[in-house]
This record gives sequence, structure tokens and C-alpha cells, in this order.
Amino acid sequence: MPFVECNISKPDWRCREAATFAFGSILEGPTVEKLSPLVQAGLEFLLNAMKDENNHVKDTTAWTLCRIFELLHSPTSGFSLISPENLKRVLGVLLESMKDAPNVAEKVCGAVYYLAQGYEDAGASSSLLMPYLTDIMSSLIATADRTDGGDSKLRSSAYETLNEVVRCSNVMETSHIIAQLLPVIMNKLGQTVELQIVSSDDREKQADLQASLCGVLQVIIQKLSSKDETKPIIHQAADQVMVLFLKVFACRSSTVHEEAMLAIGALAYAAGPQFEKYMSEFYKYLEMGLQNFEEYQVCSITVGVVGDICRALDDKVLPYCDGIMNLLLRDLASSELHRSVKPPIFSCFGDIALAIGEHFEKYVPYALPMMQGAAEICAQMDTADDEMMEYGNQLRRSIFEAYSGLLQGFKNVKPDVMVPYAQHLLKFIELVSRDRQRDESVTKAAIAVMGDLADALGSNTKLLFKDCSFYADFLGECLQSDDEQLKETASWTQGMIGRVMVS
Repeated sequence: MPFVECNISKPDWRCREAATFAFGSILEGPTVEKLSPLVQAGLEFLLNAMKDENNHVKDTTAWTLCRIFELLHSPTSGFSLISPENLKRVLGVLLESMKDAPNVAEKVCGAVYYLAQGYEDAGASSSLLMPYLTDIMSSLIATADRTDGGDSKLRSSAYETLNEVVRCSNVMETSHIIAQLLPVIMNKLGQTVELQIVSSDDREKQADLQASLCGVLQVIIQKLSSKDETKPIIHQAADQVMVLFLKVFACRSSTVHEEAMLAIGALAYAAGPQFEKYMSEFYKYLEMGLQNFEEYQVCSITVGVVGDICRALDDKVLPYCDGIMNLLLRDLASSELHRSVKPPIFSCFGDIALAIGEHFEKYVPYALPMMQGAAEICAQMDTADDEMMEYGNQLRRSIFEAYSGLLQGFKNVKPDVMVPYAQHLLKFIELVSRDRQRDESVTKAAIAVMGDLADALGSNTKLLFKDCSFYADFLGECLQSDDEQLKETASWTQGMIGRVMVS
């Protein structure tokens, strides 16, 4: 600090910049109690330094403010250097500095990002940003529209910050402001489709812009569909939004494909059964996504969107299931597809089975052997390799999720379909229960599927449970857990098995 105090006002800009950089660098380490009086005293100085005549000093000052808001602004935990009294001043400086040189503006976007993030779920404090929300959003959009951004990533930084501002706002208080933002972003996305593309550089710029705008739309859709009172806003705009997404898909860019898919998953959740009317047009892009082995992240996201659509449409998804299941099974069998896509596919089987119930029976002879084969692969994995261990946990969790979906899907209509597979499933659960390196999500999924097995198959599992002793110890371990959710699931499973044993 003596170095900082000695240099921060010197005429030589290098001294001022070095002092500011040193100040920003010590923010992570000392306790909040030690730092807060120093930062409190220095905050006004830093805000003034955003008008320094030297670009390097402003750049480092903006970075330091960004770190202050990231590390010392947490109203949720009861501590923040930003008070209702100084918030107006802080925001005034930040929004003004967003007009500065691209490198400075980009870091200022980061500062606004962490400022908004601090107010998420912060009780009464979360309303403090509301009076400034329209100005913040307008400034970020104006910043994203700047033509001098060059390679500074300024545009993506502005849109990422806009996403965070929307995501962290209180939807009931700010829905009217977010509703006004929706047509602005839709209009911008519409304009990108009309852009004249004459070079690969043009196409890349178009793709980046479309990806950013699809990302903003996804966050807006998720925010407005999180409360029943604000869902109608999305329902009214859904047709126009979907038309835009389909036009974006027609531009054929993988980065956009990814963001547009995520946004469509959010729209499916918001639209519910109404999403059915878009399926005939959208299905070809769903197929393309599921067959995209090269850009495997696109494939993985598309698998997730199939799950979103199943939850939205229930049995209305049936006309598309043959095609979807055919592609998912082909993906699982492929040695070309990146292994990280395979666990979500198993989870997706569970989503499809829950949606279509007894109609899943025709896929059982193909899906179940795949699930059993994957369970056996899990048993042979190298537990000394951390990366393989993590992948093994993902795979086991997703296999359990698939079984849960199938058991629940058949429960009230054709539970007997699953009887031949019950013993193999119990053996798999036993194997997992003996593994000390499993993570908590795997434990939860295993204990839940054991309950589903007893619940769905009833007296058909009495002999199976009688013949295996491990489940009592496994349940006992879970009932002793500190995790309330796990204890609750274990208690439910215990009740289900108990019911089977006395039947």
C-alpha cells in the first residue's frame, strides 16, 4: 500500500498505472475486513481515474474496478462496497466510460457484469439496480453496435454483460423493461439475416453477431418464462421468434447452430404443448444437429434440446420419435462421435420414455442392451485417471436417469416390459454402491432409481431384493448423509422397498 499511495498520483503515467495495477493485484488474498477500508478509501479515487488522460491508466483502472466488484461486492452475503448512496455515482462513471476506447470499454463491461451479478438473489438489495436498468441496457446495446471494436471482443463482452444484467434482475419488478428489450433484439437478429455476404470475413462477422443475439434471446426467454405471470409475453412473441431462429439455421454456421439450439430449448420450455406447431419445420435442423459428429458440442446441445422438447410436448412428440431414436442409437454406436455426447443420449432415452410411455416399448430391445453395455464399460474404467473417473461418473448418472425415465414411463401402463432388466440394474446399483470414489450426483441417481424400480415393478422385485443384501447398507449410508435432498430420496426409496417386501 505505501507503494500504491506513493505512486498513484505521480505525473509519470507509468507510475500511476503500476500503482493501480498493484492495487488491483492485492485484492485477492487479504480478508475482506483488511481490504474494505482501503478499497472504500480508494474507490472515489479510482472512479476519478477513469478520466485520466492516459489510455493505459484508464484500462488498468477499469480492470481494478472489475476486480473490486467481483471480489468485494456481495450483497447476498451481507457485504458490499457499493451502497445505495454511491451506486448512482459508480454507474454514472461506468456508463460514461463505456464510450471510451474499445480496450477500456471492454473492461468496463466486465465491471458492470460483476456489479449486476452481485445483486442476484440479494433480497431487498436486488431492487437497487432497477431505476438504472434501462440506461444500462441502452448503453450495452450502443456499445455492442460500435464499429470501432475491431478485434477487441468488445461486442461479445457487451452482449455477455447484457445477458448477465437480464439474468440477475428480479423478473417480477423488471418484466416490463425486459419485455421492451425483446423486440429490439429480435429486430437486430432479423437484420443479420439480410446482411450482404461477399467474403468469408463477412460470414464470420454475421455468425458471431447471430450467436450473440441468439444468446441474449435465450436469456430473455428463460427469464420471462420463469414466472407464470410473465409467460404470456413469450407466448405472444413465440411465432416471430421461431421464424427468426429458423432463418438463422438456414445460414448454416456451427457457432450459431449451438446458440440457436439453446435458445430453442428455452422456447420449447416456455411454449409447452404449443411448440408442436413448429416441429415439422424445425425437425430437419434437429436431425442435422444429431448427425453433426464434427462439431460435437452442437450434437450434444441438440440432444439436450430433444429432452426439452419431450418435456414440452409429452406424447405429441410421438410422430418424430422413430427418427430421433434411430439417430440417437446410431450416435451411441459410432466410434467417430466424441465420447462426451454419449451420457446425455442415455439421459435423453429417459426423457423420451417419460414423454411417450408405453410407446417406448418398441425401442426397448435396442436401447436397453446399449445401456447394459455402457454399465459394463463403467465397471472396467481406469479409476486412477481423473478424467476417466469424471467421465465414468457422468456415464453412470445418465444410465440411472435413463432407467428412471423408462421405469416411470412404463409404470402405469406396461411395467412388465422392464422386468427382464431389473436384475441387471440392481447389480449395477450394487457395483456403484461399493465404489468409494463415486460423486454425490451418482449416489442420488442410484438411490432414486432403486426406489423407481420398487415403485414401478412392485411385487415383481420382491425376490430380487430378498436375494441382495447391499441395499440396506447403501440406504443406511444415504440416510446418514448431510445432504437433505439425498436423505429425502433415500427415505422415499426405503418406503418403496418396504412396501414391496410386505406385499
